[in-house]
Amino acid sequence: MRNLILRTLTARKGRAYALLLATCLLAISPEIHGRETDLRGYNSQDGALEDIYQTGREETVYTLQQLESLRQAIKPRFVRVLNYRHYANSREYLEKGILFTFEGYRSERVFLAGDFNNWRPVPMFRNRMGVYYYILPVREIEKGERVDMYRYKFQVDGIWTHDPTHRTREDDGLGGYISHYYLENPDINRTITVRILDEKEDLPERLVEFAIYLPEVDNLSLVGSFNNWNPEHDLMIKGEDGIFRLRKRMRPGDYVYKYVADGKWILDRYNESTRYASDIQELCSYLEIE
Repeated sequence: MRNLILRTLTARKGRAYALLLATCLLAISPEIHGRETDLRGYNSQDGALEDIYQTGREETVYTLQQLESLRQAIKPRFVRVLNYRHYANSREYLEKGILFTFEGYRSERVFLAGDFNNWRPVPMFRNRMGVYYYILPVREIEKGERVDMYRYKFQVDGIWTHDPTHRTREDDGLGGYISHYYLENPDINRTITVRILDEKEDLPERLVEFAIYLPEVDNLSLVGSFNNWNPEHDLMIKGEDGIFRLRKRMRPGDYVYKYVADGKWILDRYNESTRYASDIQELCSYLEIE
């Protein structure tokens, strides 16, 4: 019945309504809510959240209610959460990032700080069980390289402390410790698309990364107005995550492009911008470089 409702809403009202209903169903579902001794539930005291994460990283999506129901702090880990608060800023309900938690039953304010934000404390959310939590987006540095190591501490009512749930740490030289978290298995971004990468130097050409998730495809090439629609010019490399990537330096301007997947010309499915290319008389994906 729940699957039928989701399919109906998706067809009639779109993705946003389906996600809202999914949040409600997950919140009341006995498989998710569970009993306190049910390892499929959210009760972190019984190891629930950690066990679910270990058994199926690709399939697990948490709800905000689960975070609000954590009864004790857990080790940092990469999570995906259906979060209505996230939608206000990003227009997306699914929030992805590293979950940090701290038990502060008697604490009035808890902040998270680390080398990822120049050690500027950011306030954490307190749930009804007295556990503070914060989801930190995976950080990137120059040219799209991902930050894998995160050094952090908590500030609890003005006092700095390390993460007691995580043993990986270093001496801070002041009689305390700095906690370390290493990001090993980030989520696969199935909606990845083209993007312009940040660089420290201001160059006349921008570094553009074309990327698309196509695990079922063996060979992929990029064609567009910038390479005379030649499918042999820009061959893309497939990663173990099923994502094809290619980086090119391109001058500012307007461009149209398509992908050639195992011989079939297709649009960039997650690039919402399209234009009609009169030279090939087809609808194409559109990219503007400023």
